Amino acid sequence: MVLLLRTFLFYYQVYAFLTVPSDEHDQELDSLLVGPIPVGVNKFIFEADPPDTSRIPDAEILGVTVILLTCAYDSREFVRVGYYVNNEYDSDELNADPPPKPILERVRRNVLAEKPRVTRFAIKW
Repeated sequence: MVLLLRTFLFYYQVYAFLTVPSDEHDQELDSLLVGPIPVGVNKFIFEADPPDTSRIPDAEILGVTVILLTCAYDSREFVRVGYYVNNEYDSDELNADPPPKPILERVRRNVLAEKPRVTRFAIKW
């Protein structure tokens, strides 16, 4: 007998900034409902478009940001996974002496996928 969760899981991805004191520039990249699913460990691929660079302040284009993947069951968040993202130019010269106006075509995003930060929250299932 396979037990199914009684409601769907809600996932969403957010591109967030570590140096900005508020979440005004954070962007929800995508969200989805998954289910019904069996109780236990499940895997799936969740892809989203990159953030809208026109909504990112020039001062925040380069440096470290984070992609958050959050999951909620019955409107209660039970896990949050954060992936640090390093945004830098594709050349040592530009990284050493960045131009005043970012050259977006030359910025490369390196997601540290092998080192996620996982936070679990106890909820009533």
